[in-house]
Amino acid sequence: MYTREDFQQAIDDSVARYPAVGALYRARDPRILQHLDAIATMLAMYSQQLEVSLAEPFEKVRDATVLADASMRGLVPKAKPAQVTVKLHNPTGTAFAVAPGRSMLDATGRPFRVETPAEVGPGETATFEAVQLHERARAHVVQGSRAFYAVELDMADDDSWLCGLHVTDADGAFEYRERYTNTLAGERIYHVEADERQRVYVRFGQSGVVGVQPSDGRQLTITTYYSLGRIDDFRTGSPMAFEAMQDPVEAQLEMTLEVVASNGENPPSMRALRELAKYPSVYNHNAVFLGEFDFLVRRHFPSLSFLSVWNEGVEERHRGMSVDNINALFVACLSATGDETVLTQQPGEEVEPQLIDDESLTATQLAIRERIHAADDSYRVRFYTPIRAPLAVAIDATVATSYDESVVRDQIRQVMLDEFGEQADQSRRGQSAPLYQQVYQLLRQRVPALSVGRADLKVAIEDPAGAARPELWRYVSPESLDVNVTVGNVNVPFWGSGL
Repeated sequence: MYTREDFQQAIDDSVARYPAVGALYRARDPRILQHLDAIATMLAMYSQQLEVSLAEPFEKVRDATVLADASMRGLVPKAKPAQVTVKLHNPTGTAFAVAPGRSMLDATGRPFRVETPAEVGPGETATFEAVQLHERARAHVVQGSRAFYAVELDMADDDSWLCGLHVTDADGAFEYRERYTNTLAGERIYHVEADERQRVYVRFGQSGVVGVQPSDGRQLTITTYYSLGRIDDFRTGSPMAFEAMQDPVEAQLEMTLEVVASNGENPPSMRALRELAKYPSVYNHNAVFLGEFDFLVRRHFPSLSFLSVWNEGVEERHRGMSVDNINALFVACLSATGDETVLTQQPGEEVEPQLIDDESLTATQLAIRERIHAADDSYRVRFYTPIRAPLAVAIDATVATSYDESVVRDQIRQVMLDEFGEQADQSRRGQSAPLYQQVYQLLRQRVPALSVGRADLKVAIEDPAGAARPELWRYVSPESLDVNVTVGNVNVPFWGSGL
């Protein structure tokens, strides 16, 4: 790949052939230098794109390719709103009823909507559910009836994301259908899709073939719902209030945040989409093979700190056969809030996981089980405690005396912790560990001292018995990483070695 400096050097070598321009160039005239520098910069950017495109057929590298892959898989940038329980105390002498759909605000001004009704008598206290979202309705008039008519949705103009929508017309509501699956001609359904620029569309069907085709001039009402996604700063006991008062008695009501049922989820980030792009094709998001169950959970819970999903074959390979494992799926996970129990296994130890009973499941684990059963309710889902298992990695490097030993050591440690540390994408998946060829390639690419002259490198990764157990969270920690760097004069038998 040619860099900007390469093009500038080529310009400097050729400018002597043009004496008039050469004089201005040597005088550093900005009128000449700006044009030449712009050309060199554009060519360098184009050269970088060509270099990246060579790897594109084998690994999705560019953001545009990852977004296009997400579009083909039907991954819509949709957030999941937070759900809370609100405690309402009525100190007045009259009964009060809360109706679903009312808008509320919390102490920081975030919008909520009442989900469940509640009736509170004089002096009594009751609770009801609320979800963090707000809605916006717009009318769309069909401009020219055509097959698979699409309407682009309005995205939020603040920090919130799309989390749901509802489509109606004069004849009533339309039903959402995933990729027109099991849809007959004439059914009032719509499909939601996103393109490679993450623009979201509502798409209808084709008359006489599948679904319905809106007629020209028909008015559609599209109600979109927006949420702030994941919220981690909820405070139990903080005050809440209705957005608009409908009765003077409401000014005396006391409402506080009682329980946070769910903190919500942000749309999949580019980092998460890049990881999901490594999975094989999915079948209308219905999990069929083990890979799709893992994909299914990661698609709906992208903020999990760790996730491993395995079947009875993998389970019996490590813990022996049992009739209780028939038609069962096993999950070990840790949410972003860290509410789940996690064990720790130090290098050289072997810790057995604990099977979690149904009464001890957290809200995240219950939601994961519900999502798996929605895809295939024939499976029994069991949860194990994940086990932190820091990998003992020893790296011995030899570099030339022209490099600072401590600087090279810090560079090696930084590369290893960034790529294989606790928060690395690869480490957050079960049954995963760094490969030797990965480590050697990364260190030679990212540490300049290891890629020149006669520098040498030796890597040793711990691989004890039972290291492939699926519940192990294997990552490189600062304590388990041992880096030794030595410097010395290097004698080489050929001319022009430099270092």
